[in-house]
Amino acid sequence: MFYKQILTSALAVSASTALCAADTPNFPVKPVRWVVPYPPGGSIDVVGRVIAARLSQAWGQQVIVDNRLGAGGRVGTQAVINAAPDGYTQLLTLNTNYTIDRSLFKNIGYDPEKALAPITIVASTAQLLISNVSFPVKNVKELVALAKARPNDINYGSSGAGGSLHLAIELFKSMTGIQMTHIPYKGGVPAATDLIAGQIQVLFINAPAGAPYIKSGKVRALGISTATRSPQLPDIPTIAEAGVPGFNIDVWFGLSAPAGVSAAIISKSYQDVSKAVNEPEVRKQFASLGADPQSVTPDEMARRIRAETATWAKVIQGSSIRFE
Repeated sequence: MFYKQILTSALAVSASTALCAADTPNFPVKPVRWVVPYPPGGSIDVVGRVIAARLSQAWGQQVIVDNRLGAGGRVGTQAVINAAPDGYTQLLTLNTNYTIDRSLFKNIGYDPEKALAPITIVASTAQLLISNVSFPVKNVKELVALAKARPNDINYGSSGAGGSLHLAIELFKSMTGIQMTHIPYKGGVPAATDLIAGQIQVLFINAPAGAPYIKSGKVRALGISTATRSPQLPDIPTIAEAGVPGFNIDVWFGLSAPAGVSAAIISKSYQDVSKAVNEPEVRKQFASLGADPQSVTPDEMARRIRAETATWAKVIQGSSIRFE
């Protein structure tokens, strides 16, 4: 009887060990491909390569950054959705592809919430509301007051209709009840150039791109989009504290996999990426790029996608922006 109890206990331990082994996959055993659906050299590409290099060392397998361009990130997103759900093809893309596209376009051919499995958000950047230095407003309250006194007389630029910079100001308009005229550009740099020249009066721009203009005195900073001030630009007030309570948006870079990838592989990817992101050297490299490290759990990322999708759906519906 005694030996039978020992044998039963041993079998139970063996079964438990087998289950643990099944729950902790030997992943990866071959190179992993990170699809970044934007051009090389941009903020998300550079951030991705920093993490990929560190993960390659930790995993002993190469993490290949694959720039799949087209349709504002939707070509690369679709490529990952179509990939085998084995964890060896993952998507690193902007929040817009997770939260905005399905409201902005009549038919993108997929539902990001159903077609992709969140892993983590690796980094984020704030946006800056800036103005021409000759424009007669010096803060957010003065901008709102002038826009209410002169509806549609103020021109605001963007990096393109429907992009994150355009939607940031549409949210700003909806929260303040003002009307301004949209002038879309093919990128943030030409928009900033015309702002400096006085062709447009205000513009949202990503913090890493906008900081040099502010520090050189070429533009005036009115506010920063996040809930807290930036350590790199501590003198710039948040838009919320400057007169629009509750205003809080950023641009974030999210990692995901095709739906159907096992929970164990999602968990291991999250844990290893989070560890890499929190290494001092990686954080230092992020800071030099104007990016704030993040390491949210898959569930937290999923909740954020749902919340922001609802927010932007209302903004897009209210602004009548819609593309085929």
